[in-house]
Amino acid sequence: MRFEDLTEDDILNIEENYTNREISWDTKERLLAEYTGVASRTARSWAARLGFTNPIEPTSPQYEDAKKVKINKKSNRFIFTWAQNNTPVHEEFLKNIEAYAEFIGAEIYVIAGRYKNPTSVFSDKNYDTWHSRTIPYLYANREKIHKRLVIIGDVMVSPTAITPMTGMKGFSGSESCIFGHPKVQEETLDVLEGRPEKIMMTTGACTIPNYTDSKAGKKGEFHHTLGFVVVEVKDNKKVFTRCVTATDEGNFYDLYYKAEFVGGHKKVNMVDGLNFMSRDRDGKSEITKINEIDGIVLGDMHFGEHDEEVVDVTLNVLMKKLVPKEVILHDVFDGKSISHHDRNDAFAAYFKAIEGTNNLKQEIDNMIKGLKSFKKYKTVIVRSNHDDFLDRWLRDVDWRKERNPLNYPAYMEYASLVLNRKAVDGVIPYLINQEYPDMITLGLNASHRIHDWEVGQHGHVGSGGSRGSVNQYRQLNTKMIVGHSHAPSRKDGVIQVGTSTKLRLGYNSGASKWSHAHAIIHPNGKGQLIYFNKGEFTTFE
Repeated sequence: MRFEDLTEDDILNIEENYTNREISWDTKERLLAEYTGVASRTARSWAARLGFTNPIEPTSPQYEDAKKVKINKKSNRFIFTWAQNNTPVHEEFLKNIEAYAEFIGAEIYVIAGRYKNPTSVFSDKNYDTWHSRTIPYLYANREKIHKRLVIIGDVMVSPTAITPMTGMKGFSGSESCIFGHPKVQEETLDVLEGRPEKIMMTTGACTIPNYTDSKAGKKGEFHHTLGFVVVEVKDNKKVFTRCVTATDEGNFYDLYYKAEFVGGHKKVNMVDGLNFMSRDRDGKSEITKINEIDGIVLGDMHFGEHDEEVVDVTLNVLMKKLVPKEVILHDVFDGKSISHHDRNDAFAAYFKAIEGTNNLKQEIDNMIKGLKSFKKYKTVIVRSNHDDFLDRWLRDVDWRKERNPLNYPAYMEYASLVLNRKAVDGVIPYLINQEYPDMITLGLNASHRIHDWEVGQHGHVGSGGSRGSVNQYRQLNTKMIVGHSHAPSRKDGVIQVGTSTKLRLGYNSGASKWSHAHAIIHPNGKGQLIYFNKGEFTTFE
């Protein structure tokens, strides 16, 4: 195609792509290049010759004011959420946020977000506006509120972005960061040894869904989440962050507390073709303390390599204040004594002998001893990849050539279990059930659910036997909480817990994203990641 040959339809198509504010420059250039058949730079120059530029919208006074807002750093608790332009708030949810903020002594900030929806009945044709209820809290700035945490409110991330934090990893340097977005996603990043963990989070929204009827718009509507991030500053070294998600009615749980809008007459309103729940104004928000949760999924345990402080605080603080109906454990066995990773390393064998970590029977005894603390709970043990270290050792090793004669008797004992078909789901599950018959030990393909969360998969096996990952699981038709990677994350309907081990175990050299984190499942079915910072996870009493 030549510039001189452009038809009226061609010019209209170029204009539509070039002036589309909902797609990135890279995408614009690619689309223009594909349409015109010329290089992207040439296509862009054609658009300039035709006089097309991105339309400059009149400045929004509300947004200009929001850019000047500074966070009150005298406070030590904050709530951050996101609001879409030209869109009503979810009134009950915002009232619950306000009541909860007053209860915990937190400052509220609503990050201003923009979405171009030409079909919206709420649009102001002159310039972007935000709902009047958000104005006292509206924020569009970027600030470091703690030496380890940055709030990034000046970046307009498209609400329909599949992974809104892509390309944002360097925005806050080495500090953790929070972005405003209607999706709730969390990710830990690689850091060098000795550096504090870096966590990225998006907030969730306080406005109702308001999207176009396009494919991207409908996907955005599906993943739209009522939510916020709560930040607790303990001191100049420790800061705690948690994502909170709400029900369609705007009610939510955060750690020890429940916020619920009660009273008033329930009704369903139709706004712009979308249903949302509201109540008459005579209702009110109530904050109550809770002492029970429906489940907790602990970070991978690896008894013998576990972090004693994290496990102690989990058992004697978190699980005493929030008694779980079910406890889900991953990788209870570590397998260091017979690991295939260093089987042919004579030096590793020597150091294990010196350290006394080469005795399989002793390692299993330590695991059984560690599980005793969970005996009083309904405990479910997920079949994990480290469990298979033992079965793999039995299959692959000629016991007569085993470097460590200490393990000869154990080999004979456990091999006989396999030969007699007693350990159908693996030797580790069998040994656990011999000592703790009430504990539920799952097989590799087993399912176990708490509410609508699938919690019976470890995370190492994906579709068709491939390697598992959060990105793969988010394509499935079920919500999941998994372990395995030791790197906490949350993407759409998949939560991955962290680890309960020491953060450095020798085989995670270099930069690492390991972090201490558990997932709790509240009575309303919502999941929440709880991060630990040197054995602590909150300033709440």
